[in-house]
Amino acid sequence: MSSSRGTVVIDLDGVVWLAGTPLPGASTAVTLLRQAGHHIIFATNNSAPTTAMFVERLGRAGIDAAPDEIISAADAAAFAVPRGSRTLVLGDIGVHEAAAARSLEESEEDCEAVIVGWSRSFDYDTIARASKAVRSGAAFVATNDDPTHPTPEGLLPGTGAFVAAVATAAEQVPLIAGKPGQPMVDLIRDRSTTIAFAIGDRPSTDGRLAEQLGVPFGLVVSEATPATDLTPALQASSLLGVVESMLGA
Repeated sequence: MSSSRGTVVIDLDGVVWLAGTPLPGASTAVTLLRQAGHHIIFATNNSAPTTAMFVERLGRAGIDAAPDEIISAADAAAFAVPRGSRTLVLGDIGVHEAAAARSLEESEEDCEAVIVGWSRSFDYDTIARASKAVRSGAAFVATNDDPTHPTPEGLLPGTGAFVAAVATAAEQVPLIAGKPGQPMVDLIRDRSTTIAFAIGDRPSTDGRLAEQLGVPFGLVVSEATPATDLTPALQASSLLGVVESMLGA
C-alpha cells in the first residue's frame, strides 16, 4: 500500500463514530482524502469487534474499507506474541479472531502468554486466572491501556481499567500492544512505507503514535480528549475539520 501523497492513519472511536454511531462529516472527510490521492489505514484501540465487523460498521458510516485498511489493538496484541504460543486470551471475539490468525493456541494451562483485551464479562475470576498465569511466568500483553472510551452517553470504562486490575494483582507491568505501542507501530509500517499523517482524539495514544511514526498529528477534540502538553499540527472538532485544514480546503 503506497501513495505519492502518503497514507493517513485515522482513529475510529471518537473520530469516525461514537459507539458505532457515525459522526457528521466523517465519510466526506475520508472521500476527500482518497480523492486527493491518499491511502487510509484505520488504526483503533478497540479490540472487541472482528475485522469483518469493522468493515460493516464503516460501511454503515458511508465508508467503503478493505480488511487490510483496518488494524485493531487485538491484531497488535496477537502480533506481539510468538506464533503458536500457548496463550490465555481474555477479551471479546476480535481478540480471539486475532489470536487464531496468529496461530496462537488458546489455553489456560502452562500459558506462555496472557492477552488482556476489552470484555463485558471481565470479573474477579478473570483477574485471578490472568494474574496467576502472569505470576507463573507468562508474558503479559495488553491490547491497550485506554482508561475510557467515548459513547453518546459519555465516557465508559476502557481496557486500561481491566489491565490495571490484572497488573495490580500480578505485580507486573504489561506490554501495551495498541497505540502508541511498538507492535501497532510495526503493523502500520508493514502496511505502508509512506505514512504522511495521523488523526485521532487522544494525544496520549493517537498523538504519541504520530510521534512514533514521525508524522504530524491532527487532533479531533472529543470527550476523550484531556488537557495535554502535546501540540497537534492541526486541531478541529471533527475529522472533516482536520482533513479540510490538512488539504487546505
